[in-house]
Amino acid sequence: MIGTHQVRVSRRRGTSFRFEVRRNVTIVRGDSGTGKTTLYEMVVDHTRLGDASGVSIQCDKPCVALTDIDWQNQLEQTRDSIVFVDEGFEPLASEAFAHAALGSDNYFVIFSRSELANLPYSVNEVYRIKTSDKFHTFEPLYKRREGERYSLSRVTPKTDFDVLLTEDSKSGLQFFSRRFEGEELCVETSASNSKITAWLLDHLDEHVFVVADGAAFGPYADRVLKLQRERPENITVCLPESFEWLLLKSGIVKSEGLGAVLEDPSAHIESASYATWERFFAALLVELTRGTPFAYKKAELAEAYLVPASASRAMALIACRNVR
Repeated sequence: MIGTHQVRVSRRRGTSFRFEVRRNVTIVRGDSGTGKTTLYEMVVDHTRLGDASGVSIQCDKPCVALTDIDWQNQLEQTRDSIVFVDEGFEPLASEAFAHAALGSDNYFVIFSRSELANLPYSVNEVYRIKTSDKFHTFEPLYKRREGERYSLSRVTPKTDFDVLLTEDSKSGLQFFSRRFEGEELCVETSASNSKITAWLLDHLDEHVFVVADGAAFGPYADRVLKLQRERPENITVCLPESFEWLLLKSGIVKSEGLGAVLEDPSAHIESASYATWERFFAALLVELTRGTPFAYKKAELAEAYLVPASASRAMALIACRNVR
């Protein structure tokens, strides 16, 4: 599936949900009584009984509920649809489900309070249900601020740090290490997004600027941002889509049509081909720079990206006083 799709699920003269989906995985969280089960059961009723259920679903794509019974066969027969999955679905945290979901051309709306680390979903696609009388909408769980900063609540922007921590151990680490070579800011890597929390817990007294790929950081955002909320003077979290997105967005690479892709990525990313937008932007950067001084390789970053003029353009997107 490709694109952004508006969804309206309503019961005659009753409860109504309106929201949109734009990536292959959308996560909806919230405590009991917030509407998650109600929405899922409405889709279940419509899946089983159609219009006779009293539920109306308005969307340009089919919307169906996934059930435990013969779920793999159901997914194999479901194409180009929005699939709703309840948190009580037993295989939800399994590798089998992750493999089937990420390899399909469907979008998935998943109701779950668990992290689901087997699914690399975006920090921007984690929602809670906002209710006003009988009307319900999705609102982002994590607050996005200027400079790709994220938090659970408003925090005072900080400008001075001891450490820039990146999850990247290859091109991203090379970029930040060269950019701050000889400066007081130390650049370190956690080696993966799943290890950022542990690294922070081992360095609680340091002032850390965290840079991670937001496109796949959804499973880890809650722990990191809760830790930030506890220690707002020590932790700042910056989550651009990906390091490759940062390079593309900076304008270092010139290509006709690139602006349109960056403006609305969902209109250009086929979910069956890319498990995350991070992978799409990496492939796009490789394609656009092939045979040029900016030829992109994850293992070794070209010198053209490391010269001060190029580095400064990328850093401007996540600028602060001594991270610029």
